[in-house]
Amino acid sequence: KEELRLELKNQKQLEYGKERIAAILNEGEERKGQLEKGVREVDEAIEGLETWLSAVKEQQSTAAAAVENGNEEEKGTSKADRIALPADTHSAQMLALSAENAAIDDCVYFLDQALVRGSISVDVFLKEVRKLSKRQFMAKAHLIKIAQSRAAENR
Repeated sequence: KEELRLELKNQKQLEYGKERIAAILNEGEERKGQLEKGVREVDEAIEGLETWLSAVKEQQSTAAAAVENGNEEEKGTSKADRIALPADTHSAQMLALSAENAAIDDCVYFLDQALVRGSISVDVFLKEVRKLSKRQFMAKAHLIKIAQSRAAENR
């Protein structure tokens, strides 16, 4: 009877071990599948990067050839960039002042957003808006002065 009990105990231990081994094997198979999937994703990413890299190298060689040939259109300068080039000193000043005016508008907008979120206090908001408003006023006044001066030159 004792021998049967020991055999039954051993049998239970063996069954428990078998279940653990089966669970470990299943987990190993799942991990293997995940790793294979990860390897496929990495391979696809590498292939995409190699394609991108070859395209970039081709563009670089095209751009280098364009620079050597002096072809403006292929240098990377777009039509819009060439349109925005100032023709004279007054135009350059007006372009810079217009950009400053737009930048100040953006700053005031973001200061307002910070005030609404509570990131800055009302005192800081008012102080910065006053500074920016003075600067913006001067930029706009300068723009008007340049426009008047150009109009007088064209008469």
